[in-house]
Amino acid sequence: MVRQNVKFQIFPSASRGIELLCGLATTIRTSVANVAEMIGSPDTRADQLRDLAAAEAEASDLVHAVLTHLRTSYISPLPREDMYTLSRLLHETMEQLRGTGELIMTVGSTPLSERSSEQLELISQLAELASDSVQRLHNLDDLEDNWLQMLQFSKRAARTHLVWVNEISKFAKAGTIHRHQRVADHLMLTANTLRQFADHLGRVLVKES
Repeated sequence: MVRQNVKFQIFPSASRGIELLCGLATTIRTSVANVAEMIGSPDTRADQLRDLAAAEAEASDLVHAVLTHLRTSYISPLPREDMYTLSRLLHETMEQLRGTGELIMTVGSTPLSERSSEQLELISQLAELASDSVQRLHNLDDLEDNWLQMLQFSKRAARTHLVWVNEISKFAKAGTIHRHQRVADHLMLTANTLRQFADHLGRVLVKES
């Protein structure tokens, strides 16, 4: 009797969790572009905000699907608590991007600093690395460079925030300072949540190595 060669593959149920995390990362990357459009094209802000609201709703559905999957599947590329934590942090990032969009609607006629675009570019880089990381959770050996790069981008975001806050303090009107400060702080919160994602990824690398 001739034995056929069998090509072993990842169980579909294990891949499902990663697919859902990838979906969450995709909503973030798309939403970063929406926020950038709100900054660059004030006339389209209402449309972009609607897109952000739709993306947040999609992210909520995805994180719920992750929870359901983890509760019903016996196979996961990582411990269930780690998969849930990663999904929660991605979902929080999406919530914060939508919140940033809401705050941009309130800034009025005073243009946002160029620092806002710089900060969004750093957040975009963080989101790209998070997306790449969740796609490669089956091979943790490849993720240390991603973890390190995310920490570096996070530090740059913190420095950019300090420069931005200093610029905001020079506005003459207290109301303008308050509105612009809230946008700057919310973008910093977004970057910090992706930093938390990187921190948890680092814990996973140590624990599972």
